[in-house]
Amino acid sequence: MSTVILGNEASVAAEIISVLSAGVIVEPHQGALSMEISVPNFGGYFRLEIADLDDSEIEKGRVIVRATIDTNATMVVTLFGESDREGFHTKSFSFGFESSEKTAESDFRLATFRAALSLAIQTRLVAPGLGLDLWFRLNEPLRNISEMLKLRQTMYRAMVIERATGRRFKIPSFISGEDMEAISFLYHAITEGVFEWPLDEALTFSYQASKEMAIFLEEAEQCSYFRHIGSQHQSLFGVEIPLGLVAIRIIDKHIEDFDQALEELRKDDGRTVAVRVRSRIGLARYNMREAPHLPTKVWDKDLQMLIDMESQLDTVLVERYNSLAASTLEGLDDEERTAITERPHLGEEAFVD
Repeated sequence: MSTVILGNEASVAAEIISVLSAGVIVEPHQGALSMEISVPNFGGYFRLEIADLDDSEIEKGRVIVRATIDTNATMVVTLFGESDREGFHTKSFSFGFESSEKTAESDFRLATFRAALSLAIQTRLVAPGLGLDLWFRLNEPLRNISEMLKLRQTMYRAMVIERATGRRFKIPSFISGEDMEAISFLYHAITEGVFEWPLDEALTFSYQASKEMAIFLEEAEQCSYFRHIGSQHQSLFGVEIPLGLVAIRIIDKHIEDFDQALEELRKDDGRTVAVRVRSRIGLARYNMREAPHLPTKVWDKDLQMLIDMESQLDTVLVERYNSLAASTLEGLDDEERTAITERPHLGEEAFVD
């Protein structure tokens, strides 16, 4: 199992809603240029420094503007229009995004920024030095937006892990299923400390053969759960992260080869005995009080603004999907709608190959 991080290279067309000013003056500029983007329905405001203005193709009707999101992420705005003696007049434009290095924070900022632009009812772009002041919205497919929000959540959790552990990860373009699971596990360990976690396979614990451990195993067999305390670490992107002492409670346990393990422990000879335990319902409870913790002040004001957008972004995405679903029923009578929306009834033969 694995996940592919959404590529940010593809451009997205912008639909211009209203124009207050759409002329770009391409003469040499004095001082730094900036671009301000506001997303009213999300309470978002972004001020981006313009790092580069490429007007080499202005005669062909194109000007490319690169604005800095952070040290690794860049927004690329391609302006299409016509030029005359007064300058370049924008008729339409598109957005693209680039990353020089993939980091958790840069990918989080970029994914949040792009999702906010894509889900906004309308967005205002103001670049005084370029003569731009207009309202627009992006035409981004819902599938892409969903992938962006998935990436956003993953990168937020990676940021939490980085802040708590004091480490910085180089994010690969392709995240394995094992690393995705590790991100989720570490996030719960850091933010909750005590949590339940799926347990699909048996866990193996090592004990030294002794009378005391034999008694422990006998008592454990009489309980509905199995409890083990030991030090633990978790690997993420090839980095080992210590988690301290961890108490694991395997719910509705089953001790595999119980009689054989008990016999080995009763030999009382100090040898290492492996005890395998699984959960009949696939569930374990972890108590990780010694796991790394977040510092008191974690995020700066700018990053906190992006984090606080989560519920709004999720709500608007769900509304978009609901509207799309409702549009498929337009023009149908009650009988036709019932036929489409009725829950199917499948017999046992439906699951037979």
